[in-house]
Amino acid sequence: MMSANRWVMTGWLAVAALLGGPWLAVPARGQGGESAGMITELKVDRGRVEVRSAGAQEWRKAGPLLALRAGDTVRVTDEAMVVILLSGGRGSVKVSRTNSPFVVAAAQPGESKAQKAMSLLESSLGFLAASPKEEPRATLSTRGGPKPPVILSPRNGPVLPDSLTFEWLGSRFSRYTVRIVGPKGAVVEKKDLTGARFDYPADAPPLTAGVRYTIQVVSGNHPVQQAWFEILDPSRAQAIRQDVKELEQAMGPAVSPNTLAALRAGFLARNGLVHDARLTLIAALAKDPDEPTLHQLLGKIYEAAGLREQAAEAFDEARFLMTGPTKQ
Repeated sequence: MMSANRWVMTGWLAVAALLGGPWLAVPARGQGGESAGMITELKVDRGRVEVRSAGAQEWRKAGPLLALRAGDTVRVTDEAMVVILLSGGRGSVKVSRTNSPFVVAAAQPGESKAQKAMSLLESSLGFLAASPKEEPRATLSTRGGPKPPVILSPRNGPVLPDSLTFEWLGSRFSRYTVRIVGPKGAVVEKKDLTGARFDYPADAPPLTAGVRYTIQVVSGNHPVQQAWFEILDPSRAQAIRQDVKELEQAMGPAVSPNTLAALRAGFLARNGLVHDARLTLIAALAKDPDEPTLHQLLGKIYEAAGLREQAAEAFDEARFLMTGPTKQ
């Protein structure tokens, strides 16, 4: 049986001791040293969100997942707002016009939490802090005939046992045949499906953990589109769920749902569960489609899955939401 560690992503920048110690997230542009917070949410409704480095005079535009040093100042104007996740287990703070400007303070040595909570946050924020060298940009597509479906998720990786939802990008006018294929052949086949989503039927044969299965999506005369997935071992899945629970408990009740969703998605993705991280972000975006941080993270998820076109669209949406509406 294969371990989920096989798929754990490598190359993400380490984030040390958010709870009780230096937070070595990616520093803001032009900065060095330890970080004391990270921007996890922001809205620029007819306003601006800006950051000034400690000891500097120049203000610069803030963005999603920006790491902040102790002494940095964040200010907002008009109806804009920003949420900062603080190091040292201090939860988060919402900055609006009423409490702007806000100076980010350093964590105190006595503000430490459990060692396990520290490592969980390192794992989650290690993914959030990592930035691609160059984000892909969406390109204009030319009009043409129906295109082959693109499997979005799961896509070549492990999944938690209770998240067997299959999604693809297709046409609402097309009909699809979906097969789940195992080592001994087709396990499930559904024909004449509309839409672009298929939940594994409750009455279908149970899938075996650690066995590689393939989802095949067929439409018209297009070649069969397929991707593989494996069900996570039950004991490993239970450990992941417990870690997520402890991660959320460590943040305290005052942390907003969007920030928790970002942390949860980062932790899942850092542990190779890109499919489940995407489901977390899609659910959060259904409740708040105008949060640029969620779109930024979704772009990271798509890029990790090799879906550069979808990643570009998500990054573009995040940039669009950061421009804000035109002032009257």
